[in-house]
Amino acid sequence: MKLVKRSEFGWGPSGASSAHPSKGLVIHYDGSKQGLADKPHSTCVTYWKNTRRFHVGSSRGWADIGYSFGACPHGYVFEGRGVNRIQAAQPTGNSTWYSVTLMSGPGETPTTAQIEAVRELRAWLMDRGVAGAVKGHRDFYSTDCPGSVLYAMVRDGTFAKKPSGATSMIEEDDVDVNAVWHDARIKMNKGEDSESERSPASFLQEIETEQDRIKTRLDNLDAKMDAMLNRLSSLGK
Repeated sequence: MKLVKRSEFGWGPSGASSAHPSKGLVIHYDGSKQGLADKPHSTCVTYWKNTRRFHVGSSRGWADIGYSFGACPHGYVFEGRGVNRIQAAQPTGNSTWYSVTLMSGPGETPTTAQIEAVRELRAWLMDRGVAGAVKGHRDFYSTDCPGSVLYAMVRDGTFAKKPSGATSMIEEDDVDVNAVWHDARIKMNKGEDSESERSPASFLQEIETEQDRIKTRLDNLDAKMDAMLNRLSSLGK
């Protein structure tokens, strides 16, 4: 799961009260069409920050963004209030259900990556003792949310399916840094028409070798400078 933690948005720990939701996951959407699927991923980040700003502002006055998580069209899960926090999303279910809002609005169909992100989030929560049930906002309150498109997917079990990628449930803390370092490649282009790829280790070794060469040259220059100063000193005597 490509989880973007709240700290990456510059947010501290959530000020919402503690809770232990365990019944499942509730699907939400925005009240207006967003069109984020056709925009850069950075727009999703802006949307998430603006949503929180609206929720904690004078119009709402909530302790934090209302949702536990958000799923963007590019397949990322954004942390909102996160785990073990009461929601401000679905009345009568705020302390017993987690919430995820798909960053979309009326008439928008979620992307394949967005659906997969919700499935991964559900599986991730289930690994933490949360039941696998999926409901829509309108199951708790008289509202159009999450819209006819998303609610049909809630009803037909689209979001309740297992994630397609068996290796996709990876959190940042579980990444094997050594494996990433070994497998990664850096594209190199030193003015040539074509690019070559280098491993980070070999690139770092080249930098260290060049540093040693520069140091040797500087040492030689220092020695020559000392010799010149000694000659000038002897001439002045």
